[in-house]
Amino acid sequence: MKKIATFIIVIMGIFGLASAQGDYEAFTFSQADYLGTARFMGAGGAFGATGGDFSALSTNPASIGLFKRHEVTFTPMALSFGYTDNYYYGNFNSAQKFKYTVPQAGIVMANSIHRDNEWKFWQFGFGYNRIMDFNRSARYSVTNVNNTLMNMVLNNVQGLNCHNLTGDALLAWNCWLIDTVPGTADQYYSYLTNKDLDQRAVVTRSGAIDEMVFSFGGNYGDKLYIGATLGVPILDFKEVTTYAENPSNEPNIAGITDYSLYSEQKNSGAGVNLKLGLIYQPASFVRIGVAFHTPTYYRRITDNFYRDIVTHLSNGTTLSDAADPQHTYSYNNYNRFTLTTPLKANIGASFLIAKRAFVSAEYEFQDYGMATLYNDNYDYFAENELIREKYGISHNVRVGGEVNITEGFALRAGYRLKTTPYKRTNNEYDNTTHFISAGLGFRGKNMFADLAYVLRLNKDSYWLYDPVGEPGLTATKAHNVVATIGFKF
Repeated sequence: MKKIATFIIVIMGIFGLASAQGDYEAFTFSQADYLGTARFMGAGGAFGATGGDFSALSTNPASIGLFKRHEVTFTPMALSFGYTDNYYYGNFNSAQKFKYTVPQAGIVMANSIHRDNEWKFWQFGFGYNRIMDFNRSARYSVTNVNNTLMNMVLNNVQGLNCHNLTGDALLAWNCWLIDTVPGTADQYYSYLTNKDLDQRAVVTRSGAIDEMVFSFGGNYGDKLYIGATLGVPILDFKEVTTYAENPSNEPNIAGITDYSLYSEQKNSGAGVNLKLGLIYQPASFVRIGVAFHTPTYYRRITDNFYRDIVTHLSNGTTLSDAADPQHTYSYNNYNRFTLTTPLKANIGASFLIAKRAFVSAEYEFQDYGMATLYNDNYDYFAENELIREKYGISHNVRVGGEVNITEGFALRAGYRLKTTPYKRTNNEYDNTTHFISAGLGFRGKNMFADLAYVLRLNKDSYWLYDPVGEPGLTATKAHNVVATIGFKF
């Protein structure tokens, strides 16, 4: 009976796979941590009112108005050493990840205007900044836990006819992890529920969002600087999860010695946004900056989702009639969807000290509850409602400064805070991120070189499956070293 039903379900499942997108993707792809030049990173990214740095074209495009010479910048090295401490049901594990990236390259052309004109310069800039880096790795394990992934599967399938199963439920059915209660076709049980199990999981993320920027600006009387940036963010994301369960205190449960689940998600796409900004200098020692970012519109994000389950069985037990002691079933899902990310706005002030130093601070807000998913074939109503319920405003504060020790040598320091966007305030949803930075730079007449160090600290939660039971708590510490070289002409 079950083998015949399995064949029917596999055929139906090819046409009945559910979409993999949800609030998780909307939140993840709406984030920005703003990587870039070593000067930008070393001073905490607080250039929204200071201006004069290429990476600030992605935060306040009026930054371009401060350029009075042509400039080329290239950041050929950004090294990241990430360390993640993971706690799951009180059990501790750690993971490490090393990554090398090239987070920025760009050129700004500054052209002077006739001296009798109050408009003194106009500028054009082109290049890219890395606005989000997804590279992370986490590892979880626990022994003797009385919970299982099958609890989630069972919660979702009760009352559903066995001929209509899809996705994870179909995999669990095919791999003997769930079955119908004898005499029914829509009530299910699992041999693994209410059993002590050992669980292990490894979650690895990779990819980034690199934003191509096309910027135009002007300088009016060395008092007002304006700018606009057309941003084209390019998304590349991959997440791989391996998860396994096996009995803690016995060799098998009803013939199941262990099973593992492998999940791979890949997303790619490109979007477009517009950023408008101005910087006003009412006095020689102060500048005020304001910027507005429209939502980013991703027209077609591709979603490739692969998932399989492998169950190992022992011979001579309840499931000994299986032809092969290892059963493997999988499904693929390919889809395209549209994402509109939340708008942003920021305001800041920079204080200039005797043309030898500056101290700058800015505030930016973003309401993640405004993110929206949709496509032509599915309305994403439930997913968008969950986004509104789960996410709110994230407050971003950037503070930094620079001091010229000599005419050509500068020291920098900065701090960034990105508060949690989750509406819930308990520790399960704490996603606040801190960035602590320092840097130094050399400035010559026609070239410059900068070096920065950034410490990124973050605490977050991660459910190995649907939010039932206890989440894994993750504390991430990443050391980043960034080097930039540039030329003026």
